[in-house]
Amino acid sequence: MIDVLLVTVVLVVLACASYTDLRTKEVPDWLSYGFIVATLGVRSIYSFQDGWQIIVSGLLGFAAFYLLALLFYYTHQWGGGDSKLLMGMGAALGISYPFTDSSFTPLWFLLLLLFSGAMYGLVWLGVLAIKRRNCLFPELRTLLGNHKKFHFGMGFGSLLFLGAGVFVNSLLLVVTLLVVLYYLLLFLVAVQSCCFINEKDTKTLTEGDWLAEDVVVKGKMLLKKKTLSQNDIEKLHDHKISSVLIKEGIPFVPSFLIAYVILLFGKDLMPLMIGRMFG
Repeated sequence: MIDVLLVTVVLVVLACASYTDLRTKEVPDWLSYGFIVATLGVRSIYSFQDGWQIIVSGLLGFAAFYLLALLFYYTHQWGGGDSKLLMGMGAALGISYPFTDSSFTPLWFLLLLLFSGAMYGLVWLGVLAIKRRNCLFPELRTLLGNHKKFHFGMGFGSLLFLGAGVFVNSLLLVVTLLVVLYYLLLFLVAVQSCCFINEKDTKTLTEGDWLAEDVVVKGKMLLKKKTLSQNDIEKLHDHKISSVLIKEGIPFVPSFLIAYVILLFGKDLMPLMIGRMFG
């Protein structure tokens, strides 16, 4: 019964969070904190009936994902909403104790989250590039034009390596990947500067917004580019800064929902897939 209840809570929360993230690019704190309280609360109630291992499992999962969330947040990879949802997922999935095969469920979810996030991100970037093509293509041409000598050098070097690669297939593959990665990086830089950096009124800033450039007032550093805290926003207001450049990322929360749905229907396949990849 507890499994059904936890699955229901997770699906409802992730569906609501995905909707708000896609619509406003934010996840309300009440939803994130409510998710953590609800999952640990459900486990606490059922622990009186089915044993203390149920709440211990939730606390272990919460603790593990709490540390990961702190890492992602303070390295500016994720915003606060994503990090809090990850903590809630840790509490919901749990790490069973004593340790069994099911103890690895949070790991399978994390791997699925990274994979589905990458695929989802590429699709999002592709759609965004098409929508903003009038801005993106000139930006991309400018970037390519700034590196003409490098392109010629890469082209000449690639021909030499491709000639050698005819005899060594692995070398051919490496050269191809390097060239593709280089131009993919240029594409991502163009998308970021054209599509993700926007000027925003400081009155509309919220905690977790990403400052795209340093804020300098009268020659002195006020704020370095980073994830904004409430104190940072108040500091901008105190110095009467009207607007700043904000980097808007891809709404990532739908990846949580995608990864969890895959986990629900393919949990038994994950160990087999990992074994084949590294076996």
